[in-house]
Amino acid sequence: MTIGQVLKEAVIKLNNYNTQPPHLDTEILLSHLLKKPREYILAHPEKKLTQKQVSSFKFQVARRAKGEPIAYITGHKEFYGLDFFVDKNVLIPRPETELMVDEIMKHKTYNTKHIIFIDVGTGSGCIIITLAKLLKNNIPALPAGRQFLATDISKPALLIARKNAKLHQVDKQIKFLQGDLMEPILKSPLTPLAKGGKIIITANLPYLTPSQIKNSPSIKYEPKLALSAGADGLKYYRKLFKQIQRIRLLPNFSSGSRGFSLAGRLKPPKPDLKVGRIIVLCEIDPSQTTKIKQLIKKELFNAKIQIKKDLRGLNRMVVCFMS
Repeated sequence: MTIGQVLKEAVIKLNNYNTQPPHLDTEILLSHLLKKPREYILAHPEKKLTQKQVSSFKFQVARRAKGEPIAYITGHKEFYGLDFFVDKNVLIPRPETELMVDEIMKHKTYNTKHIIFIDVGTGSGCIIITLAKLLKNNIPALPAGRQFLATDISKPALLIARKNAKLHQVDKQIKFLQGDLMEPILKSPLTPLAKGGKIIITANLPYLTPSQIKNSPSIKYEPKLALSAGADGLKYYRKLFKQIQRIRLLPNFSSGSRGFSLAGRLKPPKPDLKVGRIIVLCEIDPSQTTKIKQLIKKELFNAKIQIKKDLRGLNRMVVCFMS
């Protein structure tokens, strides 16, 4: 069979299963299989394929017909112009999450000498890796006071994240830790933040309710651990904000001490002992706007809140500023 023939047959099959848009799906799948750009596929419809290539392509089309995401079939997904490995153990990076990277870069982080980036629930690592790569390109010799940390409770997800970090040559800059949200960071000694420094925490945590998941068959292949977040979708953010508050309660965090551990050493905050400015960015479902603002006011007292919209004009990210 030729390229033109297998594409035509595949489009008919996907049309029968209502996958949209079938032409683009089939071209992406065949392009990946042949390791050729889509332009090549479209320009050479007469090229004959081997029987093995035809069989492999039909198998991939069958997977797509069942609703499996293209990214899981090919094992790749683009985020912020970069290629990332993905599989069933990680959430597929979404275009709306790129807003988080855009927002961080607005804060002139490349001019800040003392800064800690913490990506909570890193998944494929797309956020922290993109930031590390962008900042590395801006400043090839990164200041010693800059740290990149990423956590995930899933060991398989961290394997993917480390693989992606190595792919983009930032594996030496990022420290990946396994654990529940910020627990592995709170339990480990860290370099103290110098006066005037920042902590930037990014969190694209699960935020869907059971009913939202049930009504979204397109995400049935993605890990439930990365999607479901209790009755109101805020289960993990509720826990995260409590953990962030523990950082704000930490004595001597910016005092120049050689390191610290939070285990069993929480004390009330003192006016003269402040963490450098903390910025927290959380991706949300638009319907959660009011509830998450109420939650932040409850758990992160005195935090200033901003709501950012995605390209569709929907509330997609909440940004918190704390001293």
